[in-house]
Amino acid sequence: MALQKMPGARTLLGPLPYLVPSSGFQSNFMTSNGNETYIIGRMRTSDGNSHTIDTTGSSAIGWRNNGVVFSSGTTVLNVGLAAVDTTNGSPGRPVNSTGTTTFDVKCAHTTATTTPPNNAWTTSVPTSGSKTIADGDLVAFAVQYSALGGSDFCQVSYGRAASNNSALFPYAGTYNGSFSGVQGSVPGIIVVFNDGAIGYFDASDVVSVYNNQNWNNTSGTKEFGQLFQMPFPMKVVGIYAYMSGTGDLNFNVYSDPLGTPVAQVSHAYTNKISVTTGNPAWIYDYFPTPYAVSANQPIGAVIQPSTSTNVQLYYKTLANAAHRASDPWGTSGYGISRSTGAFANTNSSLDHYYAGLIVNAFDDAVGGGGGGGGGSYGVIG
Repeated sequence: MALQKMPGARTLLGPLPYLVPSSGFQSNFMTSNGNETYIIGRMRTSDGNSHTIDTTGSSAIGWRNNGVVFSSGTTVLNVGLAAVDTTNGSPGRPVNSTGTTTFDVKCAHTTATTTPPNNAWTTSVPTSGSKTIADGDLVAFAVQYSALGGSDFCQVSYGRAASNNSALFPYAGTYNGSFSGVQGSVPGIIVVFNDGAIGYFDASDVVSVYNNQNWNNTSGTKEFGQLFQMPFPMKVVGIYAYMSGTGDLNFNVYSDPLGTPVAQVSHAYTNKISVTTGNPAWIYDYFPTPYAVSANQPIGAVIQPSTSTNVQLYYKTLANAAHRASDPWGTSGYGISRSTGAFANTNSSLDHYYAGLIVNAFDDAVGGGGGGGGGSYGVIG
């Protein structure tokens, strides 16, 4: 096996580089009967195989709302999966009959059964139907009223991209008498199949809560970052992260972060060379000397303030640690932090920092095999 250098120097292993975590969720405010929010994309499965979601086993659909009122006693809110209409459009839309989605599998939320929690991650357990999905299938997720009473409403949430033109597919859409696409939207749902396997949209960002960490070199906890343990050798040439603040800092790559951490790279960065200070944005920092990482070697991509002036690193919290299957670090990665000594898992594998690796060489697999990665977005280009 040998590490082969990629052309150029822009291979990103980590969060999607057009996300805007500081802006929080976008949402569609649904206030009329028949209103719908939907997402269309390619669905990936956690093991690359076909799986079925139905009314048995672990079957469930996870999604985020930005607010729900569900008190009339007559509202029926359908949450489910459907085929994609490849004949009509654009914008793309679920298969439907005059705007009413033809669900293959769905949960019908009513006050007599289950009502979605307000402004929270929501788990919808199917009450009817069945859908088998192969890795890479074109799928529509949809939330639509079939009855709406009183002043009930629902706001279905999705992530935000840097601009309207930065994400055209996958995407969110709405229906209110006509179909409309939401440019610059980022999907964030989870499908749990009846056997417990996980499904998620490619190029998505699954989030329960957005947050940020503010700290400096006088804080009790000195360093925060993300654990990576990838099933292939690679050469790390930098770190990128979504952050802000006016303080100077070090970008560190640690070997054995959970045992005896050794800073294999510690690269100083000063905001004096930045375009601005204080406003959150993506920083890309390249190292003078790359670090070669072995297959399955745990490493930490870590930010360490070097002054008493605060820096701010954004992170997300998941509703369930199993949702890491949708992230590029897979189920072996999570947020880490420390004051001194070994790094620790920051929140039972639920917190994940918007920090990733810049990689310029991968194993060419000559003379041996490699494993599969988790998640959906190592970005080459």
